[in-house]
Amino acid sequence: MKKKSFVSLLLALILLVSSMCPTAFASTSAIMDNMKVKATAAYLVNMDSDKVLFSQNGEERICPASITKVMTALLVLESIERGEMTLKDKIKAYDDCWEGLDYTSSNQNIRPGEKMRVNDLLYCLLVASANEAANILAERVSGSIADFVKLMNQRAKELGCTDTHFVNPHGMPDDDHYTTCADLYLIAKAAMSYGQFRDIVSTDEYYVDKTNLSERRHFFNTNGLITNKKYAGYEYSHCIGIKTGTTDKGGYNLLAAAEKDGKTLISVVIGCQPTKSSSGFITSYTQFTETTRLLEWGFDSFATITVIDSKDAYGQIPVTLSYDADSVAVAPEHSIVDELPKDVTPESFKAKPTLLESVEAPVKKGDVLGSMTLYLDGEEYDTVNLIAVTDVNASTFLKRKAALKKLFDLWYVKALLGAILLLIVVVILRLTLFRPRRRYGRSYGGRRAGGYRGGRRW
Repeated sequence: MKKKSFVSLLLALILLVSSMCPTAFASTSAIMDNMKVKATAAYLVNMDSDKVLFSQNGEERICPASITKVMTALLVLESIERGEMTLKDKIKAYDDCWEGLDYTSSNQNIRPGEKMRVNDLLYCLLVASANEAANILAERVSGSIADFVKLMNQRAKELGCTDTHFVNPHGMPDDDHYTTCADLYLIAKAAMSYGQFRDIVSTDEYYVDKTNLSERRHFFNTNGLITNKKYAGYEYSHCIGIKTGTTDKGGYNLLAAAEKDGKTLISVVIGCQPTKSSSGFITSYTQFTETTRLLEWGFDSFATITVIDSKDAYGQIPVTLSYDADSVAVAPEHSIVDELPKDVTPESFKAKPTLLESVEAPVKKGDVLGSMTLYLDGEEYDTVNLIAVTDVNASTFLKRKAALKKLFDLWYVKALLGAILLLIVVVILRLTLFRPRRRYGRSYGGRRAGGYRGGRRW
């Protein structure tokens, strides 16, 4: 490459870097700016990629209420997976199965001494939201409710939950019983990995056969998105579960999952308040309408785009010690592909590359020669390494020349050479200035020329 061409390239790179420096500016996505959920907190995640699509106080502590039962069901299914019980096993309800409960809370009136299959208890737990079923299953898994609660908190940590603490297996309110929307997603995803769980939470109604203490039971799913049989007018055809939860203080909650266009989304809506008429009757359950709106928004508003393509070059770095080339192109180590609002494009990102000033040959394809940080809305989005896209061979002559130059640039080598030079100068001076002079003339018998013998003068 000619020197003039290289200078032009260097100037172009400087302009590229300066134009890519991040600046603070308003959000580039009107889709995101315009989305608000009528709830205390809300969260939406693509379960296939774990991509968080929406968060409204998603990291804030909330009361999960009966959504707690998702964790209870998860631990039961994991116990079954370990071979500690089966779905067909019958459990005798313990004497303390109503501990911490009363008959005004959600229940299926399972009485102490009643025998019921594990599978039926799971349906009571997740479809009818029976609190006593949670206690019965908890004691079966761990031997006591207290030990089961310890297992719940241990499992929450193992799943990556960072702000979750349970004090019971059913979700009755307690100041020390809390979680976040983000943590609920992690629990829900783990539970949804079990086919039996998916079958249960997507069931619209269920029958429990007659037991030793009860006639046949029949109940409907508390999730209005699954069926209109309990809450009319809210059914959402794409919904596949999961669980409701309600407290007088915390309001109405819904953890939901939906499938559409090959995607599976999980939403969490917490603290909704129903719409009421002037006479105080509930006319609309906001947890259902807001969840449907949030899920549909998630399906319709996002697209997968390539933010950075590894095939594209993002600058040139000068190369020394080579006759093959005086620069090498760099490109991202890998592409960055993400699911983003449809009004966000690759041009919405600002990039700041950091490159080596120069590199010595040889250069191998794939060598890391810098990095590039991407910014969106003025905030750091991601960083990717910049790597050489081709090999550049080194010149043996130039390498030896450079090695010699480095050698002679060392201070002790310079000092040694100076000393040698000084020694040479001293030797030359000694040989030229201080060597003995020759004497001219003849001596005859010790007499001086002219026959003068010399003698003492008096």
